[in-house]
Amino acid sequence: MELIDLEKIAEREKINIVNCKMKKYKARIINYDNSCIFMDYSKVKTYTEEKCLLAEELGHYYYDAYYSLSASKGLIDKQEYRSLKWRSLALVPLQSILRCFKKRHI
Repeated sequence: MELIDLEKIAEREKINIVNCKMKKYKARIINYDNSCIFMDYSKVKTYTEEKCLLAEELGHYYYDAYYSLSASKGLIDKQEYRSLKWRSLALVPLQSILRCFKKRHI
């Protein structure tokens, strides 16, 4: 999946993507009435990094993997794992996964 596809998903889901300077993060999603993804584009160095960040934040949206900044480390880790799982499923083509699996088991 390409960046434009991820942006279309955000648009379809009515998720705004906003450029916002942040001290600690490169990207965050906030869920309040409607979700909004904040990206600090000054910290994003490559197309691939931007694509990965956007996919991860969409993963938070699709798996309802939100948390507050004061949440426990356990909850944060669980929600981050869920969003990274969605990112992987969205960005790695199934054929690539199957090819690797077949190579390993031949």
